[in-house]
Amino acid sequence: KTTVTVAARNDGYEIVNIEPENKTLQNYAIVIDIETTTVSGQILDLVNCGHDLCTLAESSDYNSQIRYGDDVISRIMYSRKKNGLESLQKALVDTVNGIIHQLIRESGIKKSSISHLIFAGNTTMTHLFFGLDPKNIMLAPYTPVSNVYPLVSAKDLGLDLEDHVYIQASPCVSSYVGGDIVAGVIGSGMSRSDKVTLYVDIGTNGEIVLGNKDWLVCASCSAGPAFEGGGIQFGMRAEKGAIEQLRLNPKNYEPMIITIGKEKPKGICGSGLIDCVSELFLARVLDQNGKFRRDLAVSRVREGESGYEYVVAYRENTRINRDIVVTEVDLANLIRAKAALYAGCKVLLEDVGLTFHDVERIFIAGGFGHYIDIEKAQVIGLLPELPLERFIFIGNGSLLGARLFSFSKGFMEEADNISKMMTNIELSNSQRFMDEFVAACFLPHTDDKGFPKVLNKLN
Repeated sequence: KTTVTVAARNDGYEIVNIEPENKTLQNYAIVIDIETTTVSGQILDLVNCGHDLCTLAESSDYNSQIRYGDDVISRIMYSRKKNGLESLQKALVDTVNGIIHQLIRESGIKKSSISHLIFAGNTTMTHLFFGLDPKNIMLAPYTPVSNVYPLVSAKDLGLDLEDHVYIQASPCVSSYVGGDIVAGVIGSGMSRSDKVTLYVDIGTNGEIVLGNKDWLVCASCSAGPAFEGGGIQFGMRAEKGAIEQLRLNPKNYEPMIITIGKEKPKGICGSGLIDCVSELFLARVLDQNGKFRRDLAVSRVREGESGYEYVVAYRENTRINRDIVVTEVDLANLIRAKAALYAGCKVLLEDVGLTFHDVERIFIAGGFGHYIDIEKAQVIGLLPELPLERFIFIGNGSLLGARLFSFSKGFMEEADNISKMMTNIELSNSQRFMDEFVAACFLPHTDDKGFPKVLNKLN
C-alpha cells in the first residue's frame, strides 16, 4: 500500500508526498495566526475531527520582531535599512519555528505526519513572513505587493518542517485589512448571514468589518498594543498568571483579582486591564480624563516613577516579587486604543448610513484570554451601549478561519471571493475619524447621550 498526499492549487492538484504503507489515519495540519504583537498556533488532527477533538495542542508567543518596533509602521521603516527585511523575516520565522516545535512536542505527533500549514496575518506581517518589500503599505496610495499568495514550500521560507509541507496564506484585502480579518469573517459566519453584523478585531491594528452576505465594508485604525499587553508596564499576553478579572470594593477600594490558571499574578492582560479601568472609574477613583483623583484617601493610589499609579497586587502576593501597578501612562495608552476602535466603528457605520442601533450582532475577536466583560468594556467606551445579547466573543477569529481553511479547499476559495468583495474605507486621512477619535479620548466618551447606563451607574 502507498499513501499519496496532494496539494490543491488554482489549476488543479499537485502530488507533494508519497509514503509507503497506509498513512491516511495520520494526517495533521498546523494553523498559525501571525499578528504584530503575538503569534499563535494550533496543531489539528484532520482525521479525528469530531467535536473539539481535532485540536491536539496550541501555543503562542510574542512576535520576535518587537525588538525592531512595536507597530507595523516602525517595522516597515526598519525593513528599509540595510539587511532590515532579512532580519525581520528571520525573526518572524524563528518565532513560528518555536511555536511549531512546541506544538509537535506537546502533541507527540511525528513531524513527517504534518501535511500542510495554513497561516493568517495582517498584511504587513504576511509580507514580512514571505520576505516581500512592505514599503508601499505605508506610502499613498497604500498598495501592497499582493493581496493573494501562491503555495510556498515551508522549507524555502526556513520553517523546520518536511520537504513536502506547503504553506497557504489567507488572502488580504488592503494594506491594513489583512488575511487574519478575512479568516475571521469566514470563521464567524457573518459572510453567510442576513443579519447586519459588525466584526471588531481588537489588537495592535484594530480592524473592523461591517455587513452581511450581500455587502461588506471594512476599515483599519491603529489602536496600539495595549489590549495585548504592549505599552502597559505590567501588561502581558493572556497566559497563566495574567490577571484577567478584577472587582473593586467601592468602600475601601481594595481589589479582588482572578488570574488565568488561578496562579499568583505576574502581570495583567487585556480583559483584566479593561476590568481594572472600569472599576476604578465607577468607584470615582479615576476621573473622565483617565487621571487618578488626588483628593481621595486611597492607600493603593500613590505617586510612582512615571506619575500616579494604582497598586493592583502587592509584591508579597505576586510571582515577580514586585508590586503590580496600573499607571496613568498605561491609562493613556488604553484610552487612545479604545478611542481609535470606537471612532473607527462609528465612522464606518456613518459611511453606509447606519448607526450602532442598526447593528443586529457584534462579533468581538481578540486575544483577551478566557474572559471579557462586555459591560465593563462599555463603561470605558470601548464598545457601544447595546443589549448584551447582541455581542458574541469569538476569541481568535484568525485561527477560527484558518482551521476551516485547513479542512476544506472550498473555504479558501470562499475567502478569495470575500477578500475581493470587501470594500475598504481608508481612515488614515479622514478628518471625521480624527474628530471622533478626539471625542472618544475620555471615559466613556464626551457624548453622554451614547452611554446613558454608564451615567446612571455614576450617579
